[in-house]
Amino acid sequence: MEEQINNRVSRSKKAKRRKLITIIVLLLLCIASTVYILAHFGNSDEKRAEEPVEETPAAEEADDGTLTGNAEDETVVSHVYSHRGSAGDDELTFAAYDRAVEAGSKYIEADIVVSGDGTVYVAHDDYALDMTGTGGYFSGMTDGQIDKLKTKNGSNVLKLKDLFEKYGDSVNYIVDVKYMSARNVDAFTIAVRTSGLEENVIAASSFFDVLRPLDETFPDMTKLYVCPDQATFELALDKDYVDIISVPKDVMTADNLKAAHEHDKKFSAWTLNTEEEISKAIELGVDSYFTDDTALAIGLEKDMRTE
Repeated sequence: MEEQINNRVSRSKKAKRRKLITIIVLLLLCIASTVYILAHFGNSDEKRAEEPVEETPAAEEADDGTLTGNAEDETVVSHVYSHRGSAGDDELTFAAYDRAVEAGSKYIEADIVVSGDGTVYVAHDDYALDMTGTGGYFSGMTDGQIDKLKTKNGSNVLKLKDLFEKYGDSVNYIVDVKYMSARNVDAFTIAVRTSGLEENVIAASSFFDVLRPLDETFPDMTKLYVCPDQATFELALDKDYVDIISVPKDVMTADNLKAAHEHDKKFSAWTLNTEEEISKAIELGVDSYFTDDTALAIGLEKDMRTE
């Protein structure tokens, strides 16, 4: 009996020793694993911390308030306003605007008229003949009648909202309100507010009585006065609701640029299409200009303005 008891005690002690050894081995394995993980991943983190990080250029705010990821490129293209998209039978159509945008434009210009139904369409003249080959005034037509018309290149007459929807906030819009009437101003106001693109729109007109009420409605929106001659340029200098004065090329002089800047206004010109005209504007330091040839203008800007 005593021998049996001693054997049970001996087996019990052996079992306890085995259990203790197992626990110790497991603890040692855990410690070894922890040391390996800390050594391996800790060194990787240190290496990554020491390696230089290539930073993506931060978005910077352009003069018009839009954000851009490349300040140098934005500075180059900010001088170039794509007039009606680009010249040709397809001006004021998607074909013309696509061509300008593909050339690098960030500022596209659209002239607008208002239909009899109060919808804003993209057209230079209220009389539709030159654009569509069909007589009649856009302002006297219904939307249904206008939507059946075709431009010289076979495109539909665009609505302003079509332009907004296609390009969104990827570009800025110089919208020229062609006719002086409360009806046109109200239609423009509704179209811009509906689009949600107020920060991307520059309101333009050759009428002070269009820009004045728009300044009350959109006090933060840039207003551009399309100036026909020297006399009205001098009048525009004293209009506090005018931010940019755009003059014809024969009024694009150093004296006028200086006068505009002295009155806290930007100096612009229209419409410059030759290398000579554009080069002169760049050398003069004109803030912006309208052109039918975006690719030529941006190429000259890169060559001359960034030297």
